[in-house]
Amino acid sequence: MSETVPTLREVGIPSFDAPVDSPFSWLRDMAETVRDRMLVHGAILIHGLPLDGPDRLAEARAALGITSHTPTEAFNNRNEFGNGILSPITWPADRIICPFQEVSFSRTFPSVVLTACIAPPDGDGQSHLSDTRRISDHLPAPLAERVRKGGWTLARAFHDGFGITWREAFSVRDRAALDTLFETAGIEAEWLPGGSLNTVRRLPAVIDHPTTEEECWFNQISFLNSANLDPVERDIMTDAFGEYLPMNTYFGDGSPVSDEHLTAIQNAYDMVRIGVSWRRGDLLIADNIMMAQGRSPFAGSPEFLIALGE
Repeated sequence: MSETVPTLREVGIPSFDAPVDSPFSWLRDMAETVRDRMLVHGAILIHGLPLDGPDRLAEARAALGITSHTPTEAFNNRNEFGNGILSPITWPADRIICPFQEVSFSRTFPSVVLTACIAPPDGDGQSHLSDTRRISDHLPAPLAERVRKGGWTLARAFHDGFGITWREAFSVRDRAALDTLFETAGIEAEWLPGGSLNTVRRLPAVIDHPTTEEECWFNQISFLNSANLDPVERDIMTDAFGEYLPMNTYFGDGSPVSDEHLTAIQNAYDMVRIGVSWRRGDLLIADNIMMAQGRSPFAGSPEFLIALGE
């Protein structure tokens, strides 16, 4: 086994080459090293694993001693392959994905995200990692303090015939179960004329890492803000739904997030961004609190699998 630590410009996180013989036994022996390095660097990249489908990713997760995490709320429809293995979030391949942390809009979220490259994108397509321990350092001090103290607000509306339904999002079948879930999660709900459902929740935007106690930026105030929609699509949805857009974010007190604030937050993500180029058989193991993940546009027919874990 050889360890390679490329320059920051290339990867910026430790990477390892798995042996051809008994790669999952090697991975099991490496589990403690992986965990230790991940707590320092936020993520680890492993090359050369025989990752050809969901079963292999589940085997890699088990070798690392990571248990499966089942989300209590879905962002959008994802393919489920059993055993806790999912497709990435549904997103057009020709558009960037702003950095985000999996399920950080929910009160329960995975602590680690495994991403397996079954087939890499063509050309220069990369995934992006942003170290959330450093985000606040690159924000205007008043903005960082406002978000740190006040948190953020997510408004999420469900409309019949558009996007994921509330039954799919929350994995419940009836309103009684939904009401119980909302009460437990502290989500405010309002049924609108026509049967649409609007929900509002207020969440902390900065949390301490449970192991290292480092302060981490942990929210989707930028990613889920309506200003990030394609302008034409945003106009269409505003005409259709008015103020009750499928997703929108606000400061913790409910006041709007300005374009200037959004630009500052996105620039902070960019300042700490690390590019990850993909090879077939790569496994990216990322701490979901320390590292936000996004990507550039992808070309070709890339295939990835995701495992959310504890």
